[in-house]
Amino acid sequence: MRIPALDVNAADFAPFGRVHHMTGHGADADKDGGLVLTQGPGWQDAYTKAPLISTNGSLGITFGGGSPFVTHQMERHLHTEEALFTAGAAVVLAVAEAGDATFPRAEDVRAFVINPGTAVVLHPGTWHDACRGVDGPTNYYWMASCGGDGGPTWTDVAGGPVHAELQESSQGTQRG
Repeated sequence: MRIPALDVNAADFAPFGRVHHMTGHGADADKDGGLVLTQGPGWQDAYTKAPLISTNGSLGITFGGGSPFVTHQMERHLHTEEALFTAGAAVVLAVAEAGDATFPRAEDVRAFVINPGTAVVLHPGTWHDACRGVDGPTNYYWMASCGGDGGPTWTDVAGGPVHAELQESSQGTQRG
């Protein structure tokens, strides 16, 4: 199965979590009211009004391969939200909705491009793969509570694998 990797936006990502576009101070900035935006001579600042995740979390960094990629397995965290954000280069994240199933299904997998300056926060239980760089292997950061649910369990994607590929619209993404 092949799926497109689309630029992340709040409406399309809502079944999986929240999106915080942290950059920009014009009319399009902070459409959902979840950020505090400040600026001064030569600088702009943005931070979330509420904590990024709903629990105390550890900060981690992962090195992921490049795009396009194939998702064979996914993990989920039942007791924590997980925030994901770039370390400077755009990444692709494959996700599937949380639910009662004990495995993710290929037909439910979606892929999103996360650009520098954007953070996504996964709902507890959302299935996800490791992020992959748009332009090749890269690092990305994550934040989640660690150790409370026995650690991640990687599970085969039923009906998979899923091939995530960049779309024309994603080719013009901001790259760090």
